[in-house]
Amino acid sequence: MTATADSNQTVVNPPTSVTLFDQGLTQVIQAAVTGLVPKQSYVLALAEGADGSGMLQPLAVFVTNPAGSAIVNAIGPIRTIVQGGGPEKRRYLVIAPQIGGIGRPPVQIQAP
Repeated sequence: MTATADSNQTVVNPPTSVTLFDQGLTQVIQAAVTGLVPKQSYVLALAEGADGSGMLQPLAVFVTNPAGSAIVNAIGPIRTIVQGGGPEKRRYLVIAPQIGGIGRPPVQIQAP
């Protein structure tokens, strides 16, 4: 994943890594997340746009530790949703702050 920044911040590329474990009809996605604000709530989600835009489909909500990192797990038909094999269109993995139940704007976006 890559980090995003606005015009007042420098872009940092934290080494967040994501692994997908195939379990047949469902998959387990595990993200080793780093480079976030310590002790803050975030959402691991699927976005409609490759740039993190559009509606977010939450996979897991998590709170970072004092170092600004976390291990996040989610289970479901993730491969089917991401590949867009059915009526669903392709989705992209993002991490966004969780504020009042809404995750916006993404701070980390799936790298191409």
